[in-house]
Amino acid sequence: MARTLSELLKEIAGQASLYEEPVLAHLCRMAALEADQTVVPVQRIGHNVIGFWDWDVAKDINHLDPGCAALFGVAAARARKGLPIGVYLKAVHPHDILLLNRAIGVALRGGGIFEAEYRIITDDRVRWVFAKGYCTLDKSNRPERFPGVVMELENKLN
Repeated sequence: MARTLSELLKEIAGQASLYEEPVLAHLCRMAALEADQTVVPVQRIGHNVIGFWDWDVAKDINHLDPGCAALFGVAAARARKGLPIGVYLKAVHPHDILLLNRAIGVALRGGGIFEAEYRIITDDRVRWVFAKGYCTLDKSNRPERFPGVVMELENKLN
């Protein structure tokens, strides 16, 4: 059974409300409305949602929920306030950073759907994750917002 990005964003909005993050919940609901225009399924099997992010690209401030913050080895309070994306990318496995940066670059240049599988290293533990998001562009076709979700891939070997 597959779920669309819109359904995932609605679920994330519900989780954000539980974490008392009304702004993030609102942004995810807005992103869900926009994502309704796309039909991109995400397989449920083997994926556990870790958390979500919301990146204000123009200001380079990326807000992560507590689950995502822990994954990247960042204190939840710091991630809630927002940090530059470079802070989080420090946790990406060195063999995967180039591929991840390319995938991010494609989404930033053209807007739309972002997907990437990569490894995260925190506390000497390696975890495979799948990230999926949607980059919106402003009226001048510059990247504006980039919310998304990170899921752990249980069936991948380190």
